[in-house]
Amino acid sequence: MTKRIRSLSIFVVGTVIVPFLAAGCMKRQYVKRDTYALDVSRPGPVSSVETDAVLRVRTLRVSPRYESKSFVYRSGDLSYETDYYNQFFASPDIMITEEVREWLQGSGLFRQVFDYTGQAEHTHVLEGEVIDLYGDFSRGTQPKAAIDVRFRLIRDTPGRSEILFQKHYRRELPVGIDTAEALVGGWNKALEDILTDLEKDLREVDLKKEG
Repeated sequence: MTKRIRSLSIFVVGTVIVPFLAAGCMKRQYVKRDTYALDVSRPGPVSSVETDAVLRVRTLRVSPRYESKSFVYRSGDLSYETDYYNQFFASPDIMITEEVREWLQGSGLFRQVFDYTGQAEHTHVLEGEVIDLYGDFSRGTQPKAAIDVRFRLIRDTPGRSEILFQKHYRRELPVGIDTAEALVGGWNKALEDILTDLEKDLREVDLKKEG
């Protein structure tokens, strides 16, 4: 099922039916769990490639607070809780890394963009950390989707690595209502904004090989 929120796709990937035994009896019951995938599409056509730079995207590290598939909600200034019934289809580090890789592949900034499992030679490495990934449903505040990511671009040449660029990006976007679908739509829009700014910033970086 595909739903449109803020011009971005939310994919409800599936429903997991979890059996369990009710206390004091042998009757089998079922709990419905919905799974969602982050999905960000780069607007406009794929940009023409005008560089020989080859990028390898390392799997982004995710804060231990948000590395599980279960959605995390902020319920107060210092309190958080997980949602057993709504979760990501895949772990957040894998999903967000793939969205970053696909976005930059279409940017034209690099001749090729690989994940970190291949063996192809590369000239640059992008790495980063997801610091926050939660829905803010604190009492007395408007529901928001929060994403906080830090990126580093490294020129990776034999015998030498050099950080060319690093920046911290944070987005907190209102989601209107406190539902899983609205929250995923907010995360998608927040990630789109972050990747738009990342691409813009990388266009100001000299990606040419040394010498």
